[in-house]
Amino acid sequence: MISLDQLFLKAGLPLPEGLPALQISEIAADSRKVTAGGLFFALPGFKVDGSRFASDAVRRGAAVIFSENPLPDLDVPVVRIKNIRRILALLAAAYYGDPASRMQVVGITGTNGKTTTSHMLEAVFQKAGRRTGLVGTVHYRWPGNRVEADRTTPDILELQEMLCAMEKAGVNLVVMEVSSHALVLDRVAALRFQAAVFTNLTRDHLDFHKDMEEYAAAKAVLFTLLKKDGIGVLNADDPAHRIMQAACASRCVTVGSRDAGSDYRVGPVEMTGGNTRFRVEGRGVKEFFQTPLWGHFNVMNAACAAVTGLELGVDPELIRKGLAGVKRVPGRMEGIRSNLGFRVVVDYAHSPDALENVLGASRGFTAGRLIAVFGCGGDRDRGKRPQMGRVAAQHADRVFVTSDNPRTEDPDAIIRDIVEGIPAGTDYRVVADRASAIRLALVEARSGDTVVLAGKGHETYQEIQGVKHPFDDREVAERIMKEMGAELHADDAA
Repeated sequence: MISLDQLFLKAGLPLPEGLPALQISEIAADSRKVTAGGLFFALPGFKVDGSRFASDAVRRGAAVIFSENPLPDLDVPVVRIKNIRRILALLAAAYYGDPASRMQVVGITGTNGKTTTSHMLEAVFQKAGRRTGLVGTVHYRWPGNRVEADRTTPDILELQEMLCAMEKAGVNLVVMEVSSHALVLDRVAALRFQAAVFTNLTRDHLDFHKDMEEYAAAKAVLFTLLKKDGIGVLNADDPAHRIMQAACASRCVTVGSRDAGSDYRVGPVEMTGGNTRFRVEGRGVKEFFQTPLWGHFNVMNAACAAVTGLELGVDPELIRKGLAGVKRVPGRMEGIRSNLGFRVVVDYAHSPDALENVLGASRGFTAGRLIAVFGCGGDRDRGKRPQMGRVAAQHADRVFVTSDNPRTEDPDAIIRDIVEGIPAGTDYRVVADRASAIRLALVEARSGDTVVLAGKGHETYQEIQGVKHPFDDREVAERIMKEMGAELHADDAA
């Protein structure tokens, strides 16, 4: 329990006028979680507005309701406030004791590469002896705990509760993927980051952001949240790094393989024995690192992770060991090999640029044909669908267009949008059922071929009309391959 005036004081906020002296039991933004003496925040929603549940919160014992919108007369005080999500973020941090203020928090943002970079950084800091927590797209984990993630960056209250649990477990450094949604919706507004990493910016989430300029501005918010002694690490190969640089609240450094003026220059890059070796040079540093992960995009992910470690004082040898030890990230260029002679790659690529990167990297180790199986998510940016069709046609020898997570949309309508971008003469086939598409691709594959299953990656479900059905690309592929008589083993090279 904490008094209302003390809570606002700890958050650095003025207490709204007219509120009685109250002891607060908890803070909730879901009326079903309200208990007697709690604060309820009626957050504006994109589908359902939280103000609809204010009466339910009162019935469950809410002592005060906060809302941006007017509410009908209730039996408890109702406080109208602007910037309700930011206020909630600050109060939530105060309620949980502001655990992040006693940790170093490293944030990663960008369209692609956040998950891989976060796993690399986690490994680097663990080698450096730090007790780490990880918050990201695949899962949230810290010593003794692992929670499957339902979104990249948790909601405000869930995040603060988790940071509190991490601190109790002895965590002193948190690596966190920070989505554009999280930044716009103030989920991390109460945090100050020791380091912030920008990976890249390509088309995605334009169902949420009105255009690429708004999307870039959302990503740039992370760099306004840096501590005064913090560091921004920017992939200079992406022109959008300048937007992030302009927003930096502290010092930023650039990492580039193309621009000789970058603070840290990446290259040469050598592929040897299943590993990618590269040099990072600049600011008095000249070090060689390697990663078992394929593709130039993973070189840049690794280089940004290495530079972040260097800037935060990690010994280069420990960085080398950390990067070399990350052999597989769930659903990111995750390979399956067998005695059938062809390779399967499972990847989360669900944007045009990500699909191009994965297919380009896969071409590098494919002696035969490159076969792509992919779809696009429903209730999301329709404009990228024909672009992904065009990318698949340009980079794969054989294409299977199928379903991803259609959500509430008609799968056939999504597929039609994809097919609009596929040029005439492309060797492609439409198979709406994803399991059937995977089966056909695997049956067609010959020795030396690579089959890329793109779009779902680590996901273990397929969402259709609001219902999540069990579906894991890797499990489906392995089951089919076993039926074909395969003996399977993990493919660390992919």
